[in-house]
Amino acid sequence: MSKIFKKIAVAIITPTHTKKSFNVGLELAKKMDSELTVIECMYKIQPKLYFFETKSDKKIAQQQVTKLKAELENWKKIALEQGVNIKTKFALTESITHWVTEFVKQNKIDMLIVDYPKLSMVEMSLYDDIINTIHHESHCHLLTTKP
Repeated sequence: MSKIFKKIAVAIITPTHTKKSFNVGLELAKKMDSELTVIECMYKIQPKLYFFETKSDKKIAQQQVTKLKAELENWKKIALEQGVNIKTKFALTESITHWVTEFVKQNKIDMLIVDYPKLSMVEMSLYDDIINTIHHESHCHLLTTKP
């Protein structure tokens, strides 16, 4: 029997998220003997001055990167303890939608799992648009997990 989902990716795209999408991806990867990739995307904070980054802008960006790397290391540790082969990737980007869809296409992901936590109405509208665009442009199965 061939694998249904050879490559599974979990995309963490909201600043507040739960561990649910990671857990679902981990369990699916275990049961289907699939490759698991966890990607974290955050919007790059725009510089205070339009044309160049100040020292404080660079410090904030570095804090974002440090936070993302620490969280990805935690996901990696959990997956390896359960015997799942895992890759991690992070992005500070101006367009989460574009970055995720390009990643999915380039890496031939079969299933993308996206966390959809409780959000404010403003955030919900933004992330609804992001998830819908990813769904239409990525051409792979998309699973959203809710708390």
